[in-house]
Amino acid sequence: MKNLFATAMLLAAGLAGAAHAATPSGWFMYVNGAPSSDFDTGTESSTRTSGATSAFLRAKADSAGFATLMQTIDASTYQGKRVRLSGYLRTKDAGKGQLWMRVDGADRKSVAFDNMDDRAPQGDKTWQHFDVVLDVPEQARDIAFGLLLQNKGEVWADGLAFDVVDKTVPTTGKQPHTLPAAPVNMDFSR
Repeated sequence: MKNLFATAMLLAAGLAGAAHAATPSGWFMYVNGAPSSDFDTGTESSTRTSGATSAFLRAKADSAGFATLMQTIDASTYQGKRVRLSGYLRTKDAGKGQLWMRVDGADRKSVAFDNMDDRAPQGDKTWQHFDVVLDVPEQARDIAFGLLLQNKGEVWADGLAFDVVDKTVPTTGKQPHTLPAAPVNMDFSR
């Protein structure tokens, strides 16, 4: 009986250290294009690179949607500054695993955005460091950011940091599209 109890305690300690099903404090999960029950989030101490735990998003089945583990903060402290979300990502059978950040203006419309769509790890990738860098205009209202998983698989994030950087650090987001002053290439010759 004593050995059975000791074995049960060791097993419980090992399982407790491996995965925690709750959404990390201060974060929330948002799902788009699929039922929220298609995805799971939590923390794990067994899959990490720098901290005591990592956060994960996991698709329970292939999905047409995506899930994000995210936060939204007031932008007033960061207005007129350049900010960087950085950290490590690891993927397993992932459609895409991504860091992302969006800056919204006073009208709640996006004024800066980057979701790493053109450089996101897919499939099975070991821990890699990524940055998302955006300018926060003076009229910015809020900044949303987080970890994103598209379609399938798993993504883990660890060692996340959110900091102000100087203007020598290049932005990673798509620049606002500027319209030409007049029609161009009307004869398709170029």
